[in-house]
Amino acid sequence: MRFSHIVVTKDRPDNLFDSLRGIRAAVPADAEIIVVDGDPERSGEKVVKQVEGPNGGAPIRYIAGVSGICRQRNAGLDAASGDVVIFTDDDCVPASGFYDALARAYGDPHVVGVTGRVFQRLPPRIGSDVHSPLRRMVLGGGRQGSMTSFGFRRPIVDLDAPRRIEFMPGTNMSARRAVALEVGFDENLQHLGGYSLCEDDDFSYRLSRRGVIEYAPAAAVHHSLAGESTRNRRELDRSVVANRTYLFRKNFQPTVRAKLGFATFIAVLFGHRILNREWQGVRGLLDGLRDVWRGDLPGG
Repeated sequence: MRFSHIVVTKDRPDNLFDSLRGIRAAVPADAEIIVVDGDPERSGEKVVKQVEGPNGGAPIRYIAGVSGICRQRNAGLDAASGDVVIFTDDDCVPASGFYDALARAYGDPHVVGVTGRVFQRLPPRIGSDVHSPLRRMVLGGGRQGSMTSFGFRRPIVDLDAPRRIEFMPGTNMSARRAVALEVGFDENLQHLGGYSLCEDDDFSYRLSRRGVIEYAPAAAVHHSLAGESTRNRRELDRSVVANRTYLFRKNFQPTVRAKLGFATFIAVLFGHRILNREWQGVRGLLDGLRDVWRGDLPGG
């Protein structure tokens, strides 16, 4: 089995250097690494040359001139030649045993996607733990790692146990290339605010309709959360509402129960932003509701 490890980046050369150095130190010799740079100034190109150096190792293919996470991921996918494509962010480094764990999981021919743990130190916010039992209760319980009827993740609470799931985080995704090419990343999600928010949920949920997605804890990455401090909270939360509404309508049955669940969770988001005194986030959620009301959603 041959891997194509795809990293999308934009104007974070220091993070990219650490990420590529970690990938290249651990990736199998027959693998390829693909960097898709969204920076018009091509800041990633110098980094690629530095990491490659004169000492051999897995080749790094550099692709520039592509903007937006979905387009970048699709460009990397189109360029890949491996049996399995791996997507990690430019502030992620694979943990020890990452590639071995992926290879074991893909030994099952029914498996079309694999993810694992993401080690990260979240900023101090009320309700920031995405794996918390409380978050699971708010979403109404259900099977860990599945999607609700209205398109939100049911968190994985038992992080050390492998299981079949319906979503993968964009920081740590992999898929059989042939199936991934058929599914692709929805570029409509770049419609608002520059954020391709929820592109990972959309891609992996549609992938899960094609076969098994496995959560393999040992296929882990370390995530430094480099982008947290630079995010525009208002634009991000605007995309939370607009993109999730688009994906709810696209991927899920609009039953009365599902619509009520979706509306309830949007209300919970307002409560969360207010509790954390994130007033720009509140304004962003209101902006998103305005976009939904006007019909100004991804895809037109």
